[in-house]
Amino acid sequence: MEGVKSLIMCALVLGLVLQQEKIHVEAKSCCPSTSARNIYNSCRFAGGSREVCAKLSTCKHFDGSCQPPYDHLTLHSDTEKSDVLDFCKLGCTSSVCSKINTFAANEGVNAAVERCEDACDRFCTKEAQTVTVVS
Repeated sequence: MEGVKSLIMCALVLGLVLQQEKIHVEAKSCCPSTSARNIYNSCRFAGGSREVCAKLSTCKHFDGSCQPPYDHLTLHSDTEKSDVLDFCKLGCTSSVCSKINTFAANEGVNAAVERCEDACDRFCTKEAQTVTVVS
């Protein structure tokens, strides 16, 4: 009888975990502009949470499809490659990391700028394909 209770409890916990994972996968980040999308992606690559990056970039999370005005660069499969290349051509470091650098120059800010630059480097090179999973 004890084994059956344990099995039922494991099944319930597993169901809750899988349902939570399903919720995370279905939510989309929807942004009102190219700049907002760039800021959101760089923030996520630097390790920011979805909520913090959305607030910083003015993007929002929706289940289902993005709605105007938050339908800019939703990274559908036919546009994701060109969007990533366009972003990298514009210069992730200059457009995103320089905004961090304009506040106060101290060790914390310098470390944040360095992490941002590393995230931009990863975004524009070997990890560019991850953008659709992260966002």
